[in-house]
Amino acid sequence: MKQTRYQNPLLPTDFPDPSVIAAPTGGYYAYATHDKFSPTTCNIQLSHSTDLVNWSEPVGALVEPPVWARHCQEFWCPQVVLVEDEYRLYYAAKPDNGDDMQLALATSKTPDNFVDIGKPLTTQMGGGYTMIDPHFFADPQTGKQYLYYGSAHEPIRAYEVARDGFTFIGDPVDVLPPRPGVKFETLREGAFVVYRPESKRYFMWVSGDNTWEAGGYAISVYWSDNPLTNFQPIPDQHVILQPGAEWDSPGQNCIVTDAAGQDWIIYHAVDAMDRYVPDTDRFLRKMCMDRVQYTADGWPFIAGNKPSAHPRPGPIVVE
Repeated sequence: MKQTRYQNPLLPTDFPDPSVIAAPTGGYYAYATHDKFSPTTCNIQLSHSTDLVNWSEPVGALVEPPVWARHCQEFWCPQVVLVEDEYRLYYAAKPDNGDDMQLALATSKTPDNFVDIGKPLTTQMGGGYTMIDPHFFADPQTGKQYLYYGSAHEPIRAYEVARDGFTFIGDPVDVLPPRPGVKFETLREGAFVVYRPESKRYFMWVSGDNTWEAGGYAISVYWSDNPLTNFQPIPDQHVILQPGAEWDSPGQNCIVTDAAGQDWIIYHAVDAMDRYVPDTDRFLRKMCMDRVQYTADGWPFIAGNKPSAHPRPGPIVVE
């Protein structure tokens, strides 16, 4: 085992909505949103690390753009999961023949070189940015699979998904509604669900309100004993990661467990001294990380409730 050290950011380039997976063959892979100004072309960003601290220069995760979105310049909020022997890359993109974002899926036998399945998972019209931020969750309690999604001032919703990963079972279920007028909760997006067997609780991490507004974005945590109902704020401070003096607008997180069983939250945030993508008015969202700790009663918290800005001990990894 090796004790690492790190200082935010993990990646100094624009790498928004990061999602990280540990590969059984060793190392870690991070995936991120592609926008018009991203370094990759018509693709999803991919970076590799052996220790969760030092990351490679991003490349494209897709072999080629999907046939239904060849001209799209927006591939948003990817998440990769390994199901049996197949890597699934869930993401959102805008079809060439429509204006509304749709949920999508690409697959691979390895953590790179993904091929889109040939059509979007959804065809909802008039939804605008409702069908974004997909998150796949396999419930260890029941074996059922779910795909969470949502934004645009509508509830976070979830479909039950068949074993193939792309066939929806029934209609979507409203899981967590927004709270109009409440800071950081008027718009919800970027849902990420985990189950903690120690406390027998499901935790949903969500982001909001406005990723493009200074001081307007943060991460909140909700809990339930059911992955589809009754999510409520965790006790005490449920807005668990808030803007700070050094780092603004933390959001769009995933949770990764290191070799010692410690949980880490990986997310994007805006450097207060380096706010914008060059030659644009868009926030430069860098990949950051901090440790998630738990109270004696099993409730998650992050020290200081703000992104860390100084060197500190990092994840423990296999050498």
